[in-house]
Amino acid sequence: MTSIERTAYPRFKRLITAHELHLFFSPTRDELEWAAGATDGDEHLLALLLMLKSYQRMGCFPALEDVPEQVVEFVRRQVELPEGTLPVYRAERTAKHHRGLVRKRVGVAYDQAEARRIAEQAIRKEAAAENRPADLINIALEKVVEAGLELPGFSTFDKMASKIRTEVNASICAGIHDRMSPLQHTELLRLLEERDNDGTTLFNRLKKPAKGPSWSHFKNLTRRMEWLDGLGDSAVWMDGVAARKITDFAGEADAGDAPALRDYTPVKRLALIACLVHKARMRVRDDLATMFCKRVATKIKKAKMELEEIRLAEREIIEALIGNYRVVLKDIDADGPAQLALAKAVEMTAETRAALEGLDEEASADEVVRRLGGKVSPALLAFVKALVVQAGGLATVTKTVEGFGGFAQQYEQIEKVSAHHGNLWEPLLYGQIGRDRAVMFDLAEQLEFTATSEDGRVLDALAHAKRHQGARGEYITVFDEEGKEVDISFAYP
Repeated sequence: MTSIERTAYPRFKRLITAHELHLFFSPTRDELEWAAGATDGDEHLLALLLMLKSYQRMGCFPALEDVPEQVVEFVRRQVELPEGTLPVYRAERTAKHHRGLVRKRVGVAYDQAEARRIAEQAIRKEAAAENRPADLINIALEKVVEAGLELPGFSTFDKMASKIRTEVNASICAGIHDRMSPLQHTELLRLLEERDNDGTTLFNRLKKPAKGPSWSHFKNLTRRMEWLDGLGDSAVWMDGVAARKITDFAGEADAGDAPALRDYTPVKRLALIACLVHKARMRVRDDLATMFCKRVATKIKKAKMELEEIRLAEREIIEALIGNYRVVLKDIDADGPAQLALAKAVEMTAETRAALEGLDEEASADEVVRRLGGKVSPALLAFVKALVVQAGGLATVTKTVEGFGGFAQQYEQIEKVSAHHGNLWEPLLYGQIGRDRAVMFDLAEQLEFTATSEDGRVLDALAHAKRHQGARGEYITVFDEEGKEVDISFAYP
């Protein structure tokens, strides 16, 4: 029997507050006058008022002995009846008459046959999807109240829900049984008898949850899906069966063990096992997808950690480059060796340059000799020495760079810093998931992917990648079999 506390069937609360007493059980002046005119004594007056207020609050007539003493005393004091007055009827005919008066006043019809018909119709309709008796009773209650009829007793609803639920479930189980072949009947019943490697029945294998997101577990889960799919197409077995029913039936099978299931009738036993197989097939796909997502999330985390390690290493490189740049700047600054050498070279050639000032390219050798006072060799020697001094100053800068590892190494370090200047961890992801490539393709073959919108670019790209699964190059062509470019713009902002 369903517990009334688990349903919406009206009943008195165990603890009624003072506010609720005044709100729901205080008779109005009009109600008191109406009740006084319909009764001939204090006991009947109190009983009629309790019937009225109880019906207004609950939608049904409780037995007077079930009305809490707290409510009886409150109503008695409200209408100022003598202390000790009790709500009693000395004749059932009077009680029946008073119930009719209350129905007429609140505007409801007393038609138990119609109420039961409405309740049965509602329960039978909902029992195809709902399995909990309390939910079925609540639906029936709602329909009877909407029809403006007095509620039958709770036991009526409880017995009706239990009976109809049993009938509907038997029909559903029979349907599942009939949609399976005799061979599938045999295969499912074999699960209760044959033993697994750990000594338990194969039936227990249906209940095993997924393990951690490692590739070894991933492969085991793939083999589990193949085993479950080999038991039969459960989608055909469950055709027309509500998802909640399947869940409840599978839960019932999961809660028991092989010996317990052997106690069921053959039809129900097969139906429960079939529902458990169906849920296991759904769960293994969910587990595979979840495990795959966890695996990829782990790889992304590692790629980001690798990027952070590169950044830490780059920080040292950047600090070294800044230090190197500071030394180079000092070498070519105003007081640095390069500038001092340049100034000295200018000083060494000042006299010669002053003598030759104004000469153009067409000036004769005699004119040059004349300006230098016949001393050409010393002037040329001064120029050569100045060039050597100036070159020595520039060599200081070059020597400084060579001391840092050379120009090539400096350029390489600059390129490293530039390559990971942003938050681009994606290029590092390939190195993390490269060895998982074969298993990922196996997963893509095992699962059926469906687009959640009209945008099919992801599925098109996946199909393109699967067509080139055997390629050995670092990249595959971006053009499909028709020569059209595959749109992968979804993969980047």
